Amino acid sequence: MKKYVVDIVIQLIGHFLRSVILVSEKAAKIARAIRQEEHLLSLLVREKKEDEKNQRFAHDFKTLADVLVQEVVKHDLGSEFPDLVGHICGEESNEFSCLDGETICLTVGGTEEETYNQLVRILGNERAACTLAHLVHSTAEVDLVIPSCSLSTDELAIWIDPIDATAEYITGGSVEGEVAGMFRTGLPCVTVLIGAFHRLSGTPVLGVINQPFCQQFSDRWEGKILWGFGRENNLTSHILEPSLPQTNKLVVLSCSESAEVKSRLTAGGFKLIEAAGAGYKLLCVALRLVSAYVLSKPSTYYWDTCGIQAVLLAMGGGVVSYSDALRGEIIPLAYQKGKGTEQCCNESGLIAYSDRAVLEEIVMLLK
Repeated sequence: MKKYVVDIVIQLIGHFLRSVILVSEKAAKIARAIRQEEHLLSLLVREKKEDEKNQRFAHDFKTLADVLVQEVVKHDLGSEFPDLVGHICGEESNEFSCLDGETICLTVGGTEEETYNQLVRILGNERAACTLAHLVHSTAEVDLVIPSCSLSTDELAIWIDPIDATAEYITGGSVEGEVAGMFRTGLPCVTVLIGAFHRLSGTPVLGVINQPFCQQFSDRWEGKILWGFGRENNLTSHILEPSLPQTNKLVVLSCSESAEVKSRLTAGGFKLIEAAGAGYKLLCVALRLVSAYVLSKPSTYYWDTCGIQAVLLAMGGGVVSYSDALRGEIIPLAYQKGKGTEQCCNESGLIAYSDRAVLEEIVMLLK
């Protein structure tokens, strides 16, 4: 009987991981479809309210695509795993002002028609509402082999960043950076981030990062998925292509990083590169395109870091508090449910790394 129960739990996490990967691919599918039709994208942009904005930016946009993806993740995972209902948190408010002046909370309906009826009220465009409703109720397929891990979903909560680097998503295009394989701006910097963490300890335990616009072929984009999980020394990570060799002495930064941090890292022999999107910069660490991502400011949030931190932990790296590291305490970021950007901010900054020796070298320079 005991072995039977353990087998059920192992099957559960395999099913859960597969479900998270598939819903991330559905999200990527929605994001790509919207970019392919300019009339759709132009309809979907809404200015965020003052209390929703990231204060680093004069203008911060909320797209219906963001909210739609978030609600798809909540709906699909909540339907499959009822013990997660109420424990799936996202960046975006799902409130929208309709053309008739009323405010509604966008959710995924029980049928395609119900979802369409909500979307047409918000957009006032039947063609767009029909296209989006069909995508929301479609299925995604990914060829995967899922390993075993004894972890039950009733211990978990989830953070979602439905479309990270929204400004890049809206603007489009791509500009290749000075390092092969890495981009500084554009659609390749857009990511869908889903991270599961332990409700009591706050430790990230499973992450799926989907890069919807990884590679362009003529008029279409293809994506890439990276995932990892780990608990009690059972660690697994996966990239859908061979892992790249780690670039020596290269650190990715935000364009707003302080001159002092840049100066100290440069003096220590590190080369610096700036790139858009917190999720993308963290992804570059996991792909070993860079040695680390350093951020001294409180400009990332739980939804940005939870998923990729789980992946880095599974690879032997991690994400730690910048301020604590400079005081000599290596403290991994931890998570909880929260509402509003202030409650969910990584207030002490961060250092993300794939190799502990690199972390120690960077901390010594910044101290």
